[in-house]
Amino acid sequence: MISAIELTKETLSFLDALFIYKWTQSKDDLQKLINIVTPQVTKELEENRYTKNILEKYYLELEDSETSRKITPKTKEILPQISGIMLLRQAIIEINKSQRNPITSMSSEDIKAEYGYLRVQLLEYVKRGIISKEYHDQLLDDNLLKAAQRKVDQYEDKFHEISNELGYQYLIYKNISLHKWLFYDDWDTSLSLDAYIDKDKMFDSKEIN
Repeated sequence: MISAIELTKETLSFLDALFIYKWTQSKDDLQKLINIVTPQVTKELEENRYTKNILEKYYLELEDSETSRKITPKTKEILPQISGIMLLRQAIIEINKSQRNPITSMSSEDIKAEYGYLRVQLLEYVKRGIISKEYHDQLLDDNLLKAAQRKVDQYEDKFHEISNELGYQYLIYKNISLHKWLFYDDWDTSLSLDAYIDKDKMFDSKEIN
């Protein structure tokens, strides 16, 4: 279910940047996040019941920022891939639950096929990282596919952990961008994901080949 709250583009950019920083913990992303915060953004966050607690979380991140570190590009590149998979998964759940397709620009069959395609591509992407020793955790075993699946599961767990901590999911797939709010029981289920098309965000998940 997706909320119908309206926020300015600047505040939505802050939400994007906060989620991205939580994912990467990089100093560069922290600085981008800090630069986005303006009195207007602060005021809007404080006055909106969905976002009023997020500023406190932002300030806590600033306090903990001394431990921020640079990350490998691969870790950052994973986020839009995971996010796209999560968005399509939400669409599939909605289709199975209500028989309503929330992405009217795609058929239900195409959504399910694209979801499967993205998962396979992500597994292949992670497998290449394992083979080239880009991951430093103890991941390798005799079965490369199982090792890659474990790593993907870790990424999905991390996505959910950040979402639960912040209270929203950062979802982006091609030119669809939205924030799914958690912990509220009055989300508008009649909204189409197509209503959240953002022309400034044209990430094409098939570019990960």
